Amino acid sequence: ASVPVPDETHFRDPHTVHLFCANALKVSAKRALLPEGKQLHAHLIKFGFCHVLSLQNQILGVYLKCTEADDAEKLFEELSVRNVVSWNILIRGIVGCGDANENDSNQQQCFSYFKRMLLELVVPDSTTFNGLFGVCVKFHDIDMGFQLHCFAVKLGLDLDCFVGSVLVDLYAQCGLVENARRVFLVVQHRDLVVWNVMISCYALNCLPEEAFVMFNLMRWDGANGDEFTFSNLLSICDSLEYYDFGKQVHGHILRLSFDSDVLVASALINIEGNEVMKLLREMLREGFSPDELTISSTISLCGYVSAITETMQAHAFAVKSSFQEFLSVANSLISAYSKCGSITSACKCFRLTREPDLVSWTSLINAYAFHGLAKEATEVFEKMLSCGIIPDQISFLGVLSACSHCGLVTKGLHYFNLMTSVYKIVPDSGHYTCLVDLLGRYGLINEAFEFLRSMPMEAESNTLGAFVASCNLHANIGLAKWAAEKLFTIEPEKNVNYAVMSNIYASHRHWSDVERVRRMMGNKCDARVPGCSWIEITNQVHSFVSNDKIHPKALEMHATLKMLLWPMKEKSVDAFLTSLQLTLSLLHQPAIFLSLKHKHMTSPYAPRRRSSSDHRTTPGRAPPSPSFASSELSTSSTVSTHRNPVSAVAKSFAGIFAGCFARPDFDNSKSLGDSEEFKSSSSVSNASRAGSQRGRGSNRGISISSYNILPAKEPGIVKFTMEEIFRVTRNFSPSFKIGQGGFGAVYKAKLLDGTVVAVKRAKKSMYEKHLGVEFQSEIQTLSRVEHLNLVKFFGYLEQEDERIIVVEHVPNGTLREHLDCIHGSVLDLAARLDIAIDVSHAITYLHMYIDHPIIHRDIKSSNILLTENFRAKVADFGFARQAPDSDSGMTHISTQIKGTAGYLDPEYLKTYQLTEKSDVYSFGVLLVELVTGRRPIEPKFELRERITAKWAMKRFIDGDAISVLDPRLDQTTANTLALEKILELALQCLAPRRQIRPTMKRCAEILWSIRKDFREQLSASNFRSFSTSSQRSTSIKEK
Repeated sequence: ASVPVPDETHFRDPHTVHLFCANALKVSAKRALLPEGKQLHAHLIKFGFCHVLSLQNQILGVYLKCTEADDAEKLFEELSVRNVVSWNILIRGIVGCGDANENDSNQQQCFSYFKRMLLELVVPDSTTFNGLFGVCVKFHDIDMGFQLHCFAVKLGLDLDCFVGSVLVDLYAQCGLVENARRVFLVVQHRDLVVWNVMISCYALNCLPEEAFVMFNLMRWDGANGDEFTFSNLLSICDSLEYYDFGKQVHGHILRLSFDSDVLVASALINIEGNEVMKLLREMLREGFSPDELTISSTISLCGYVSAITETMQAHAFAVKSSFQEFLSVANSLISAYSKCGSITSACKCFRLTREPDLVSWTSLINAYAFHGLAKEATEVFEKMLSCGIIPDQISFLGVLSACSHCGLVTKGLHYFNLMTSVYKIVPDSGHYTCLVDLLGRYGLINEAFEFLRSMPMEAESNTLGAFVASCNLHANIGLAKWAAEKLFTIEPEKNVNYAVMSNIYASHRHWSDVERVRRMMGNKCDARVPGCSWIEITNQVHSFVSNDKIHPKALEMHATLKMLLWPMKEKSVDAFLTSLQLTLSLLHQPAIFLSLKHKHMTSPYAPRRRSSSDHRTTPGRAPPSPSFASSELSTSSTVSTHRNPVSAVAKSFAGIFAGCFARPDFDNSKSLGDSEEFKSSSSVSNASRAGSQRGRGSNRGISISSYNILPAKEPGIVKFTMEEIFRVTRNFSPSFKIGQGGFGAVYKAKLLDGTVVAVKRAKKSMYEKHLGVEFQSEIQTLSRVEHLNLVKFFGYLEQEDERIIVVEHVPNGTLREHLDCIHGSVLDLAARLDIAIDVSHAITYLHMYIDHPIIHRDIKSSNILLTENFRAKVADFGFARQAPDSDSGMTHISTQIKGTAGYLDPEYLKTYQLTEKSDVYSFGVLLVELVTGRRPIEPKFELRERITAKWAMKRFIDGDAISVLDPRLDQTTANTLALEKILELALQCLAPRRQIRPTMKRCAEILWSIRKDFREQLSASNFRSFSTSSQRSTSIKEK
């Protein structure tokens, strides 16, 4: 339609003409309306407005939006005056013009225009650099990005959030996380986009902990997040299977009312897993209309869980709702049908796609590669290149994977060289893994070894695992041993690494090495829960569990398996059975192999019927099992009566091997989010443990509800066995490790009644030197004390060189961590005052209210644990000693100074005489630490400020107390008054002579008084603020 031009008024007033044309040109550019844009251009020339620079820039934008690069360049050259906006429009728009074959030339043209811009002495602004960095992101041109970054720093534009956001994105896309973090820290006045890009950077590079920490810091900075923030966090939870954290993020989304956003809702569908279709139906019942993004996510998830019926239902809904035309939906269908085992349906969906993009082609290539159809995958790849589609890293990874599966060495090397030489794509570990596997499978072990050593990066576990498998296939025990030693270092707890290496040694009859690897496996690997797989046959899904014989047709299946024994023997699979025997013996499954012996052969996998609610509709389909997905030895096959019986049985046996390994349990790993928003809504019960006594002697008959649960214990001196400790920590798995201190490592566990405990394992070197003195001291101290502000003691183990203490688990970290804001929140002064009072109560109890008073000797912020309600609990009694009789005036004489630098009583250092006042001095240092937020010793500070207590006391005496207040705390009247009183108490505690220092009981009383005055001052301040605002509103009403 042409632009309507009224006859009378529109073009008589110059202001009206300018306003009308400006708005019309915006619409033409936004909707890419080229004919209308040309009409407007003609009208401007006709009425003499063609030399107005702002309108000329808008016309330039219209031509570029409509991909008319020649007309845009011609118009640009005709401009008599060009400002920075003109150059920005041209540089940003020229990249989107032209087809895929012209992308490189367009990139060069962008930077040539930028050089001309500088030669004409036009100063670039933040928009210029944003567009140029966007070009670098699109073409992964990191070298040009470095040069532009340096130029932006010279102009001071690196501080701009508009430039910083795209620069962080560039480094994130190229895997340079540290560079991205540095750029982020430099940016001033960060907006929500910069925070989102940084969180996305960590998510993209598989750094979930850093992403959650960044989210906490973002909220501390006052930004609550938007739909992009939460979609990034949910994608992390989905990709790494942190489903509990996904639920917690979901709760936070509900609180901020982002659940109705399409982007967030689609991400939530991915988290919900198998209930995707149920959620979609509920969405329709509530009256919401899903869009193409929702349908695409639904189909992708159905493919992820290999739900062919749900995939077909979602496909039918997409066709019915006319969503099949969207590329995102078509690409999801190709991928989903491939994962469900229906390559024919995937190809059909690709053929029905009108204009397939790079994702469409890549999905089809990966589909063929996934099913081992290398010839078809390479043909599709070549056809994609002939259509002018530029491949990316994922496309090359798919075709290299296909070549690797089928041993196409020549083509694999050709595509690898094509990727690096022609398309200038930097290969990652996945590409190197495919090439190592390709060379190794073909028998080029030495070439694969040289290639592995020449990699520009450290070889990852997948690459080494592929090389070990190739060495096993071609009987190269020397190189297999070299790779396995590296693999054991990278993944010391993965059973499959030891099992494969043991098989290699066994095939060469190196029995001593087999025994050595078995011992390593037993010492380092976790106990595994048997895996499970499933197969879909005539409208039913049958699950497979090792040694499960409860299926109603178990006898028929066993008989069928016996029939397959003879063709197996004819195909000489005895060597495979020998390897299988060794593997299953390593995995504590000897019964499986015994049941496979001649004349007594039974099925190691008896299908177990699922409930009728799990029925499917596709006969004879074996989807990839999730339990197989984490193993390199996983198999996925189509059930058929016409296939090679030996191949079928062999792959079934390989399934046994893979099924013995379950994926890592993320639920029991250390929490990533320690702020309230990321805590589970359920709380652990701390009910009384009376009546839950542990049976002595044998451990048989103990009920274990999970592999990380101990029997319930009563507080007091209770001896655990090593078997119980191994069970609770899964052989001290790093996934249960929650800390490391001077005593040793700390692991998290759970009692049968739900009480969470911490298992402290001492360093072995510690006991060779100190003969267990500190261990005995902590046991005796903990067994004698019980206080709300002291950690509870549950028991211990002392066996040979093992020293283990089981105490209460306090979930909220240490005081030092919160003062350093590691958890993303700042403790206000009220909370710090409460913590000081809790600590004073605990130490007062040790000094005065037990039969034999105890001196702690190691009061410091890292030994103060905080509960979820920020109540303090004093821990770590390894240095504790019984105090001398106070009536006698005697002191404890130490033969060796114990404590932590910065907290030690100077009089104790000089005289070696230990009294309760030594704890008072340490408490004084802790008070200074609480109000300043600094560590006792700051080695990076100037010499006069290095000792925090000395520096703070000098400032306080000089009348400048406010300067020592933690800068993250507000300088309110209440905070200032409380600060002065706390520093006055600290000054008394830090007195050089112990006789002058107050007792801990007196410290507690003074702190109670300070807190009372502080709360009254806060109430008065709040009342005055309310009164002032009320008076102000009254005066406004009167006016």
